[in-house]
Amino acid sequence: MRKSLFTIVLALLLAVPVAVSAQGLGIAGRAGTLGIGGEVALDLGESLVARAGFGLMPFEPSITIGDMDVTLKLPEKWYNVGLDLYLGGSFRLGAGMLFKSEDPSLVGNFTTSQDIGGRTFTPSELGTLTGVIDSEDRAPYALIGFGKHTSSGIGLFLDLGAAMLGEPNFTLAATGGTFGDQAELQTRLDAEAQSLEDEAGPYLKFWPIINIGLRIGVGG
Repeated sequence: MRKSLFTIVLALLLAVPVAVSAQGLGIAGRAGTLGIGGEVALDLGESLVARAGFGLMPFEPSITIGDMDVTLKLPEKWYNVGLDLYLGGSFRLGAGMLFKSEDPSLVGNFTTSQDIGGRTFTPSELGTLTGVIDSEDRAPYALIGFGKHTSSGIGLFLDLGAAMLGEPNFTLAATGGTFGDQAELQTRLDAEAQSLEDEAGPYLKFWPIINIGLRIGVGG
């Protein structure tokens, strides 16, 4: 559904210039917290620009959550659709909707013992730890930016903002371990997930938007 929506929006943005007077059209490449991807933008007026983009996330960073060192798999694909309002020159305010293809997940294979839910487990007892950080797959965003996509010529642009993904829900599971009481292990994993949710949840309600890119514009 998200892909269909994005395809429709892109088609509209590319087709509208025929019917819009004093139009400017811009395309851009970008990199940042929405991955590496591209954008297309269209003037809707002297100060209003419609913009749609996509990004692919090639990174799987290693992070520490609580006492656990894990590899974080970020959403592979991001899509955004919104409007930019220019307040003068290249400074703008933006708002719209952000879509992600899946929830962030994590995996950990440990070489040292880990404290899980108040009990210490050896690496062999735990096996492979997996988790999911479940949140909304679409979220409103707001940002400030510099650089007008539809201005004639080549230039740089910058986006700084955030999307509100809502309260996250953490789940943890372990597979391939030698610990005999799987019910106890899952209970402690659930307690650890709740602890992580309580500690990190307020911060993970928001997804930061930091993009820098190169745009090419054909001004009206």
